[in-house]
Amino acid sequence: MPSSVTQRRALLLLRGVRGGHPETEPELPPDLEPGMIFDIVDPAGALHRVPLPAGGRRKEGELPSCEINTYIPQEAHVPWAAGLTPEHRSPLGLGGPWFISSIQVPPRGYGVSAVLKSEEAAMSLQPAVTMATAVLSVFSRTPHLHSRLGRDVLLDCGFTAPPGPFSVEWRYQYRGAGRVVLAYDGVSGRAHVAEEGAQLFLEEGRADADTNVSLRLSQVGVRHEGTYICTIYLPHLHAQQALELRITEPPVVMLRPDPLSVAPGAPAELVCEISGYYPLDVTVSWLRRGPGEAGGNLLEYVTETWESGHRRGPDGTYSLSSFARLAPVQPRDHGATYSCHVTHAALATPARRSIRLCVAGATGPSLEDAIGMFLAAFLLYGLFRLLGNKVCPSGAEEKSKKSE
Repeated sequence: MPSSVTQRRALLLLRGVRGGHPETEPELPPDLEPGMIFDIVDPAGALHRVPLPAGGRRKEGELPSCEINTYIPQEAHVPWAAGLTPEHRSPLGLGGPWFISSIQVPPRGYGVSAVLKSEEAAMSLQPAVTMATAVLSVFSRTPHLHSRLGRDVLLDCGFTAPPGPFSVEWRYQYRGAGRVVLAYDGVSGRAHVAEEGAQLFLEEGRADADTNVSLRLSQVGVRHEGTYICTIYLPHLHAQQALELRITEPPVVMLRPDPLSVAPGAPAELVCEISGYYPLDVTVSWLRRGPGEAGGNLLEYVTETWESGHRRGPDGTYSLSSFARLAPVQPRDHGATYSCHVTHAALATPARRSIRLCVAGATGPSLEDAIGMFLAAFLLYGLFRLLGNKVCPSGAEEKSKKSE
């Protein structure tokens, strides 16, 4: 924060309309500096919608973050808002102190920024109180969004203001770079900028009612992740609300070779292929469960493991290969289970793939094999009997032939 900027405690008192009698005025804390108490009339109620913890319980991270700063009305210098101020000069009605307040509660899904005009004519019972009215409020019910690849996303944004012309701008920012995704000129009624796959939901409200200016993005990809800023322009006024869009895609996990059959005394390597995940961070661990009843509940980590580097695919997702080397196997290892466990931000629980070790010659044939061999022997026996009868005729048949 610049050294010229200082922070001081302030108090916001919100009202639906200006009114009240001396006996109903709230008791204000005495430790605030003069001018740091703001009595705000919010006719449209956008500030009143800020969610607070239920039952008066205050949990860390759930309380609103709030700041208020001075504001200077001025014309906008973007083409899609030029028609709002054709005279290029500020009317006399814009005189007097102005402020802008921002209240954010991302964990509870709400954020609002409001331009406030002070009321010099309004009389306060306490001189230290600044009286003001919310003239323009821009809000969002989706300040933080998460989406998987290929889905449609709705970035919620709305505003309240007196009836009159307005313009809308949606700007995208990511790692220092930015661009305008969509810009709507309310005076001409047309869009100056509209990227492919971006659609504006425009629903104008009546006086002191919400106007919807939400943005829809179709089939989002990794390239859509970042900050989206919804800005509303009125003549000589503007306010904005920032929304964060995060893309998460769970990994696809495959374990090979499958089946895992190894000769006694031979080493073996396993490969766990993890692909199609985003963001980058992923953790892989290998576990071994011993064979049989005695070792079935015994888990141990496989220590000789290594990984390839991350590979990035055409769609922006990542993949890597994790390897595990097994010590030369013994017949007693037959039936041991090896598992690859993958942890990622897009997974509620780790993904696991397992494979059972078969040591060649460690055991006799299985029940299925025994049944198969029995059926094969039975068929061969029947075949031999049939062929024997055709090749070697019985003695009775021979006597009959001789008598003839």
